[in-house]
Amino acid sequence: MEEKLIIQGCQKNDRKCQKAFVDSYSSYLFGVCRRYISDYELAKDCLQESLVHILNNINKYEATGSFKSWAARVTATQCLQWIRREKKHINFNIDDVVEPSEEEKISDHLEVRDVMDFLETLSERYRIAINMFIVEGYNHKEISQHLGITESSSRSLVARARKMIVEEFSKRNSHELSNNERVTSLTTMKKIQKLA
Repeated sequence: MEEKLIIQGCQKNDRKCQKAFVDSYSSYLFGVCRRYISDYELAKDCLQESLVHILNNINKYEATGSFKSWAARVTATQCLQWIRREKKHINFNIDDVVEPSEEEKISDHLEVRDVMDFLETLSERYRIAINMFIVEGYNHKEISQHLGITESSSRSLVARARKMIVEEFSKRNSHELSNNERVTSLTTMKKIQKLA
């Protein structure tokens, strides 16, 4: 079923369209949930709540932007609320660190899937902040509002997470290149956003 028809049908509470929405978007939105919630079963629970929330609020979608992006943003917000509610939220009070003067770069040789897998191993506060900034496209002001932290703390979390990623893949890349493994060329972390 065409996306426009699914949206219009869901806005009219059409069961067939609602099922088509769930069938079409569950997999993608589950990926969004997993970026915030590392536990598979808990991410499934959050996905269910997100799907219901989207369907209950689909009339708020304005057709000025991508529906998929809107649904992903709603899901990310739901994940953050779910984390707080389930008391899985880690205290975000951290010491401020000096933000790098220029954007740190990942090595030119790494697999995007490896980066996404590595993000899942980061502690929750870093994983959430880096996902919001790089994958979801939130700015530091928005991150600070969602997480109840200062903008400088948001910058610090993102900078530290980037540093961990750079260090991890610097080690991995020297090994991968020596084994002549196929790698994808990337110049900055922002390119991950297009591939996520």
